[in-house]
Amino acid sequence: MKKISTLVGLTCLLSIFGIGLKAQKVQVASISEKKDLHNFYTIMKEAFPLAYNDPTAPRFIFFDNDRRFVFGVGGYVQVNGVYDFNGVESYDFFTTSTIAPKGHQPGSSYGITVNQSRLFFKLVGDTDVGRLVSYIEMEFQGPDNTPRLNQAFVQFKGFLIGKAWSTFCDMPAVPTTIDEEGPSSGIEVRQPQIRYTYQFNKNWQASLALEYDIPDYTNQTDNYTAKIRQRIPDIPLVAKYSFNNGGHLQAGAILRNIYYKDNLTDKDKIVTGWGTTLSGDIYFTKTTSFMFQGVYGKAIANYIQDISALGYDLIPNPDKSGRLKASSMWGFFGAIQQNWRPNLYSTVVYSYARMENIGSMARTNYKFAQYAAANLLWNFTEYGTTGIEYVFGRRNNFDKSYGNANRINMMVQYRF
Repeated sequence: MKKISTLVGLTCLLSIFGIGLKAQKVQVASISEKKDLHNFYTIMKEAFPLAYNDPTAPRFIFFDNDRRFVFGVGGYVQVNGVYDFNGVESYDFFTTSTIAPKGHQPGSSYGITVNQSRLFFKLVGDTDVGRLVSYIEMEFQGPDNTPRLNQAFVQFKGFLIGKAWSTFCDMPAVPTTIDEEGPSSGIEVRQPQIRYTYQFNKNWQASLALEYDIPDYTNQTDNYTAKIRQRIPDIPLVAKYSFNNGGHLQAGAILRNIYYKDNLTDKDKIVTGWGTTLSGDIYFTKTTSFMFQGVYGKAIANYIQDISALGYDLIPNPDKSGRLKASSMWGFFGAIQQNWRPNLYSTVVYSYARMENIGSMARTNYKFAQYAAANLLWNFTEYGTTGIEYVFGRRNNFDKSYGNANRINMMVQYRF
């Protein structure tokens, strides 16, 4: 019965892409057999997300009779054990902006979570006009562990259309951590977009995109300002140079135009924001690499991990009623990854994120935070990983109050 349900579901999905399964047989294979399926595995790895927490190529694949299309179903089951010495709100995300001030912290606690487990579907194939890639990924971070869509996109001839990591991100430069949040200053956001990437040669490429983002800003008191729908997409542009040894450097910029309502004049206002970033992954030796990222800009809070969701894209202008303004923000991180053995590796990371001004907002709000983590991970099989990690965070507010948090993460992950 399970085989019948699988084939029916597969037939419906593949027919969307015009494969014509009525005239062809669908074959099932396991890449773990390692026979003559190298080409299928290579195809399945193409255009795959490159973030550490994204699933790798699937273990089991389906292909049509002509070997033109390959369909993969995969993901991983991940169980995290957490012990907090000074707690933060989430067991899945160590977010430094949620650390409570000293004297108001919840104290020690422990938790076990499977919310970071993931499931994906991927279709790759050759059409008459080029190769097409379709990808859908979800994890279980919704209410009561319900699925939440992470990515859903189509790639074709350099274009990416759908929801994916922002073009402004550099996910291969983000260090390996059990903590899904990662560095406090990291640029890690997925959003709907239309992106075009041009490959100049084997080393150079550039990407330009139009991206949909809902800005998060704080209105003035007394209803002087209000949120309205946005009219102009965010425009990121990045250039990337890849070294022959696998490392890379990436420089990026982003332009934002954020609309809000001035209720005193009953007019819509616009504030222009911008940001720049430099990041990379540099191999000192075959077993030691350095990952880094620096970011600076105005009105780009939604793109910076621990500054997002604080209402900092625009802040109240204390000098003008009915007006909002952009404030400067910046951050950086650096990390060393050491491969002790082919299946044993460690990462040490430090990160800093800072907001320069909050206008007329309360002085108890977030000003800057520090994040540090160190871990040891072991690939105990080809598809299984376990590890342990220590994470430290410190939040400082504009009124000089602060709070510290410490956490031990333990993880077991099995990929399929």
